[in-house]
Amino acid sequence: MTQRQSPGHQGRPASSGPDGGDPDLARRERLAVLRRGEARRARRERRLVVGAIALMATAGLAVAGWAVNAAQDGGGPGGGSAQRPRGPDPDKANVPGERVYPNQARGHRTGGVRYPANPNPPVGGVHDPVWQNAGGDVYERPLRPEHAVHSLEHGAVWVTYGKGATAAEIATFEAKVHGVPYRFMSPNPGQTGAFVLTAWGHQLSVTSATDPSVDRFLGLYTSGPQAQEPGGPVTGGRAEP
Repeated sequence: MTQRQSPGHQGRPASSGPDGGDPDLARRERLAVLRRGEARRARRERRLVVGAIALMATAGLAVAGWAVNAAQDGGGPGGGSAQRPRGPDPDKANVPGERVYPNQARGHRTGGVRYPANPNPPVGGVHDPVWQNAGGDVYERPLRPEHAVHSLEHGAVWVTYGKGATAAEIATFEAKVHGVPYRFMSPNPGQTGAFVLTAWGHQLSVTSATDPSVDRFLGLYTSGPQAQEPGGPVTGGRAEP
């Protein structure tokens, strides 16, 4: 007699996992493994982020602390308790041999101005509204002091030479002036010294361009702290003597 199969099992093989076990159990185990891996990766990333934030915060505190100390000490690293020097004092002599003439008058006046006989050339005072061009200009004739003084007010240095100046020394000074902004040069027959360097309120008389004080004076006062109108123009003014 032929035995009939139950309809519920007809043509259907028995289910099994890879090793003949429950396939759902195997799938759940694989998902658990994946979830544990994701959790470990998430924890590792969180630790990295927290570490980076902590490092940035530490660096920020260090920078803030340095800024406070610098402000209190008046300087940067190694500033100490003393204030850091902030450049030459415009009210004092900063170059050997220079003379200082403080409290110069200011203001504009059209026409001639009677300057004191000494110092010559003048180191400041009331002046013409138009400045003399001082963008490294070298003039072959004397200048009107009213225009030149206006250039001094803007921070220029005026190099002048008298009758005792030699052609070789004049050429050496011209090389220091020509093309250098906030410097200009001209003859000045009325002065007593061979060469005179003039900034607003400051003047140096020398006999030679090789005098060490020359370069120091030019370096300190070319657009220096003595300027009454720092950054004022020295081009676009009077181009002729």
